Amino acid sequence: MKFRLFLFILFMANIFAQTQVVIKDVMFMDAPYIGEVTTTTTKYAAEGLFRQESAVDVDRFLIRLAMGGNKIIGSILDGKTELRIVYNAKEEEYAMETFNTIRGNEGKPTLKGGSSKISFGSGSKNDSEKENEDPDEEESKSEYERIISESLEKVSGFEVRKVTTKIKSEDGFVLIEEWLTTDTTLFHFLAEVEGGLVASYGGKKRNNPRSFSESMLKKAEQEFESVPGRMIKYTMEMKDEDDGFKMVWEVKSMKEVPFNPSDFKVPSDYEEVDELD
Repeated sequence: MKFRLFLFILFMANIFAQTQVVIKDVMFMDAPYIGEVTTTTTKYAAEGLFRQESAVDVDRFLIRLAMGGNKIIGSILDGKTELRIVYNAKEEEYAMETFNTIRGNEGKPTLKGGSSKISFGSGSKNDSEKENEDPDEEESKSEYERIISESLEKVSGFEVRKVTTKIKSEDGFVLIEEWLTTDTTLFHFLAEVEGGLVASYGGKKRNNPRSFSESMLKKAEQEFESVPGRMIKYTMEMKDEDDGFKMVWEVKSMKEVPFNPSDFKVPSDYEEVDELD
């Protein structure tokens, strides 16, 4: 029995050594002051190699101007050469640093770039009001509703179960809809490749929660029925007395394909610079 298990593990490792996993997801946000932002992210993972590329499309002119325009940015981690590369596809520029450089900086990359995160906040409450709130009092006034679908659905080729969670308080409500799948083999491979490369230069990979609603309910110390698997899609909507916020995220495709070395390299016509703007 142990020998068969060993052969199976060896077989799976050999398959992934000859292939790569590609995942594409899209996130849409409509937030106060920022407006609509759409981020399309593609991730590639093979043994010892990881790449992430994000295309950011901002609807509002002033916000887009402040960001320096819509962008296509990315990063590559190469475990064989021990290099981290960040690039800007629109500017056709790239910069790189060694894993040793990052190790010498307490595991934190020195080059900026490759991240599509946008900071924003609701203007409904200022910081002093939030500091004066009693979290225990806030939780006691909140109401929680949770509906788990009995039937399975199909989302992007995955069998999923829908979970709807609504959290209501005096200030408004948060509505979270999640579609979870137990078909997580490719997700795990991609996460392990990225996590292993980040750990090799002494860094810590930030993991997205398996379920946003369950994380929130645990934090509020509420009892609830857990649903196995991980999110393939979610929507989040918040409403309060002043503002509203909406976010939609969905994996559009995930597949295992033959290994393509060019997916882990910047184009030869890109210009190398010391750092990206």
